[in-house]
Amino acid sequence: MRPLPLPRSRTVARSAGALALSLVLLGAAAPAAASPDRAALRGDRFALQAAAIDDSLLSAAAEEPAPAARARLWGRLELEALASRLRDRVAVRGSLEAAVRLVLHPGGGSSPGEATLRVDHPDAAPGAVPSRAGGERPARSNLRGAIRVEGDSAAGSADARAAYARAFDRAAAAPGRARLQAIASGVAAVRDLLLESGHYAGDAAVDSIVPDGATTWVHVGVRPGGAVTLEAFELEGARATRPSAAAAIAGVRRGDRLRPAKIEAARDRLLASELFAVVGDPRVAPGSAPDRARIVIPVEEARSSRFEGVVGAAQGGGVTGAVDLALENIAGTGRAAGLRWTGLGAAGTEYAVRYREPALFGRPLDANAALEAHVVDSLFTRTRWALGAGARAGSRGRVTLSFARTGTTYGGAARGTNSDWTASAGLAWRSLAPSVNPRSGYSVSLSGDAGRRREVFPGFPVASRSLSRGSIEMEGALPRGGGAALYASARAEGTSLGGGSFPAEELHYVGGNEGLRGHRERAFAGSRIAAFTLEHRWLTDPNGGRAYLFADAAWHELARPLAAGVSAPGSAAAALARTELSDGWDFGYGAGLRTRAASGTVGVELGLRPGASLGAATIHLRYGSRW
Repeated sequence: MRPLPLPRSRTVARSAGALALSLVLLGAAAPAAASPDRAALRGDRFALQAAAIDDSLLSAAAEEPAPAARARLWGRLELEALASRLRDRVAVRGSLEAAVRLVLHPGGGSSPGEATLRVDHPDAAPGAVPSRAGGERPARSNLRGAIRVEGDSAAGSADARAAYARAFDRAAAAPGRARLQAIASGVAAVRDLLLESGHYAGDAAVDSIVPDGATTWVHVGVRPGGAVTLEAFELEGARATRPSAAAAIAGVRRGDRLRPAKIEAARDRLLASELFAVVGDPRVAPGSAPDRARIVIPVEEARSSRFEGVVGAAQGGGVTGAVDLALENIAGTGRAAGLRWTGLGAAGTEYAVRYREPALFGRPLDANAALEAHVVDSLFTRTRWALGAGARAGSRGRVTLSFARTGTTYGGAARGTNSDWTASAGLAWRSLAPSVNPRSGYSVSLSGDAGRRREVFPGFPVASRSLSRGSIEMEGALPRGGGAALYASARAEGTSLGGGSFPAEELHYVGGNEGLRGHRERAFAGSRIAAFTLEHRWLTDPNGGRAYLFADAAWHELARPLAAGVSAPGSAAAALARTELSDGWDFGYGAGLRTRAASGTVGVELGLRPGASLGAATIHLRYGSRW
């Protein structure tokens, strides 16, 4: 089995098909036209009369100079082979409807007979043949394919033959193509069907071309061969990722029938896994047997694991910080785990742990688990765990579905507990490039939760009410020339409950490192928030180095009175005294710098709010490393 091109290379395949068609037309009759041993010929001898055929055409068909062909005597078998070769040469010149006529007049006694050879074209005078200089005429719509399939496989059934014929007729009937181009397109369409059905060792070629009145029948021989199955999945250029793990992520298994659509989907899944910075075009290479093949995909692995840390300081807000550790492609298996800690000062502390399994039961589905906690010492402790699954949608998209349980226990002056079960769905599309320091592209992420909340407060009946959450995030980058880029992002979040007050643990925050630089961490909160960022970046390297100016804006709204379990009126707001709960817009602006260091990227960011002095600026120090 020889390697065949995938749909990405069908242009090349079609060009090769046109060349192959010309060779077929020149040599289809080779077995019959091969010059026999003249000494072994018996029977009548004939003088050739071919005055109406130009010398170049006769020389090519006779495989000797035209004067010599006219001067010598020919045997009957030789003349039949000559007529067949002449018919192929005329077809190659674009005259598919031409008929080559051989008339034999036997001689008497020792006198040779006479053989008249001529070419009749329906659109020209008898004997006239279109020249190469005149070019090929556009193909007529009456080219039809007649299919002959070798073998007894399903690829040779009546339905398969009809499908091949329809594919040929549809491709050959495309307007504006010369005859040979139309036939080559028809044969290429038949080959494409063979590929799509998994017959990578199959082939199709023209057997003969037969004019029949207003229709020209192109007889195509199809040799489907056996269906080719996957023997091995190989990553060319990968150092850490295991081929078995990559195959599971790509959704292919040993023994799968190879089809172009399946191979393209495998490439898209590898690209969407974010384990690879570059995923090249797949190749189908021969395996250990004619019905087996290997998929070889060139890749360049990404530095997907990372460590990021940030420390912030603001007037009146104390020192805050966050640490994010993400381990991707653990031991080359594609598995991922992460740990995040956020210290918010008086606003509490958050913890998050996550794990992702890249291929669920060997299928192109991933499973994930997460555990989160938010602790505000004087108000509540909230925990959440979630289990979910995700699937790739194209080369850049991802669809997720998860179930989560959240529980809150109130402390301090508040009493009571609550819990909720929610189902979540999400859709994401990411095409920012490069991923670390994007210059172009966009990304969109949507998610929504729905469920029921159960509240248990001392001295009150157990209550239940509906709960829904939603969020949208968008990012985009636009190159500005000279190594600069314009970057913008937007984020909106909201929570809605059926009746009653709004619980403190459901608040959404903005401020500081969470979308409104120039203000302290979590300076504002509400039941609905929106944050916007615009940055002009001067990129210094693709790994995160840049200098930038930024402008941030945020909107926040609290639609209902705030409460935290059973507590005195206003006690929840008092516990969150550093967070402003009023409605409205707030703004921030500033500048930042990130640069490469020996072991990662370090950065500093200075933010101001409108009307504030430089002494009221917020400062964030950052460090990040990827491997």
